[in-house]
Amino acid sequence: MSNWLVFVLFILSGISTFFIASRLSVFGDAVKEKSRASSTFMGAIIGIAISLPELTSSVTAIIIDSPDLAVGNLIGSNLFNIMGLAIFDIVYRRYQILTHATVESKLYGWLVILMTLIVMLGLTLSLPSQIFHISYTAIATILIYFIGSKLINDRTEYKGRKVKREDKNKKYSEYTYKQVLFHFIVSAVLIMIIGSVLTITAERISSITGIGASFIGAFLVAISTSLPDAVSVGTALKLRNFNLGISSLLGSNAFNLMILAITDLMYFRGNLLQGSSPANILTGAASIIFILLIIFSISRRKAKAWNYLWPSFLIIASYFVTTYFVFQIK
Repeated sequence: MSNWLVFVLFILSGISTFFIASRLSVFGDAVKEKSRASSTFMGAIIGIAISLPELTSSVTAIIIDSPDLAVGNLIGSNLFNIMGLAIFDIVYRRYQILTHATVESKLYGWLVILMTLIVMLGLTLSLPSQIFHISYTAIATILIYFIGSKLINDRTEYKGRKVKREDKNKKYSEYTYKQVLFHFIVSAVLIMIIGSVLTITAERISSITGIGASFIGAFLVAISTSLPDAVSVGTALKLRNFNLGISSLLGSNAFNLMILAITDLMYFRGNLLQGSSPANILTGAASIIFILLIIFSISRRKAKAWNYLWPSFLIIASYFVTTYFVFQIK
């Protein structure tokens, strides 16, 4: 395959990921509303489906034995998500959206920080830290995700989340259940195929250009797989559902780290985290700082416009600084 074709395929697969994952989200919601299955079960299925771009890219990365790409993709997705939230905060500065977030968003923020710290420990730990090929950090990350999510959901459950089913059924009235299920399955299959192409071409670009796979994963692949999440959050914010947008984004970050742990379980060639570049430590540290700034903005009361916005401007500027330093680490 010629070099120019690799770049063309990467760009086309990145664009396709955005559009198909967006459709997957829409038809996933339609399946959830029209299905007779329990809401909890369908919610879990839809959550996995919407995360297919990140999941497929990381699984493909370990199949082609590129742990850097797998780890960089998921940690980089978290970094991009927070940077995207900062941009939305500036766009909707009139509403000071972060001051509308509830304790749920703050708790998800702390959960993501705890999980990221565990991943960073796995990246830096040099002593034997695994059972067979499974690292202790992967086990701890999965346990903390499920325990933390359960505690947060139990503590912050409120009636305002509930939406009448009949209102949403009208939204998809032009489709039958079989039609939305068909579109959902086709979109899921396509996103898995395109996610694999995206990862394979990203690895080839890393070899062609000499740019580290951690940079390719943390920024190029991560942006491609995270754009659908950004669209979903943007839609919630546009509807003035500020807390839903913020909490869903932070919850998505926590789920990305669990995907990283699952990817570690599937990597039989050794310890996934120890096999990746130190550049991922920098990306992880930056994501923790970004979330601390978000929690700070959530915790304070409304302020004057420029005083309120400085954390978001700092996040955006720091994102590009982090990009530069990760690029320098070959």
